[in-house]
Amino acid sequence: MKGFFVVATIKNTEIVEALINSGAKALRLNSSHLSIVKLLKFLEFFKGKRIELPVYIDLKGNKLRLSRYQPKLKLIAGQQVELVTDSSKRNALLIDIETLKLLVPEQEFSLSDGKIKLKILNVGIDFARALVLKGGIIEGAKGLNISPHPIDLTGITDMDKMIVERTKGYDFVRYALSFAYSAEEIKELKALSGRYVAAKIERELTRESLLKIGEIADELWLCRGDLGAQLGYKGLAQYYRDFNKLIPEFQIPVLMAGGVLEHMVEHPVPTRSEICHLVDLVEHGYKGIVLSDETALGKFPIEVLKTIQEVIL
Repeated sequence: MKGFFVVATIKNTEIVEALINSGAKALRLNSSHLSIVKLLKFLEFFKGKRIELPVYIDLKGNKLRLSRYQPKLKLIAGQQVELVTDSSKRNALLIDIETLKLLVPEQEFSLSDGKIKLKILNVGIDFARALVLKGGIIEGAKGLNISPHPIDLTGITDMDKMIVERTKGYDFVRYALSFAYSAEEIKELKALSGRYVAAKIERELTRESLLKIGEIADELWLCRGDLGAQLGYKGLAQYYRDFNKLIPEFQIPVLMAGGVLEHMVEHPVPTRSEICHLVDLVEHGYKGIVLSDETALGKFPIEVLKTIQEVIL
């Protein structure tokens, strides 16, 4: 399919040229994992190389996350762990004070797109204690999902405003807003940046809200990682089915994001299911995909692009 749009997430500049030569049509930088200094270094690199592809800066929006400075930590099912605001505490999960305020006893939440699950046991002034229900290895800036996502977390954050002010001067920059909630947020971001804006659908929104966002945004990304953590497997499947029925009503491109070729993070070939899913996405009307771990952390980023070329293009 000509024109299928592939966005490749990067964490370093070493493979940029190879990704472009292998079919990437745009690049993505996750601002949640980068300091403003590092982010600007990336943009200066692209400017110096005269790279003409669009570069999406993924803004944190109102997504809850562990601190960027969270040390790598292995969590084991059955153990208890503290969530703290003090970075000097060891063997704990580091969060900000605003996230701590949202936690209540008996509440369940997940980390890393639902891969790790915990339950709050009790909450103090500057900490919360949780029981690990499903373990795994956690690192800095990983997403934290409370379901349903707190409704009062809306609008453009001060951090995102600062990032936009520092980066909107680069002609190739676009923005992707995490956990988009309303058309008003998208209007605000477009007015602030004067740039192309993709709205990331990561929480359950009504049909009316989706259509209104689609009228203002330049692009929509359906992000299954956080949606799955929010809705659970059954809920995600139903939401995906309903969302697909809406695609013909959007007058803008719709992209799929979230583990589209996740198997290839560790393996040089995709699963048969992933291959079939790629074809199904085209049939449903998706105009492209957003690759995350596949190209940012995976062992076979070039093979991922070649697979898409072979199957879709």
